[in-house]
Amino acid sequence: QVLAGVYPISQLQEPYSAVGFLATRLPLPTLLQLRPPASTAGWTAWDICEAWAEKRGYKTAKAARNDVYRAANSILRLAADGRLRLCLRPPGYFAQKGEPCPLPA
Repeated sequence: QVLAGVYPISQLQEPYSAVGFLATRLPLPTLLQLRPPASTAGWTAWDICEAWAEKRGYKTAKAARNDVYRAANSILRLAADGRLRLCLRPPGYFAQKGEPCPLPA
């Protein structure tokens, strides 16, 4: 609903799951040109938001930590504005068209 523009991004209490949804369908670290996280476990939604906050300079007012909430909202706004393209095809679309699927399974 958020990415479709039905639910306002500003009213999300927890935007990290929506960023995680995007990250499973798009190569966000590559698209946003983010540095890899310190942990070797791979990218999580929190890691993506933290790296984006660091890159953009989003800091909290009191403690000057990375503002991951603001970064998550920023990533969702990029997707809602169409600057990050998300294309979801129906199941079996490529099988009916007779074309190989260009996206990794």
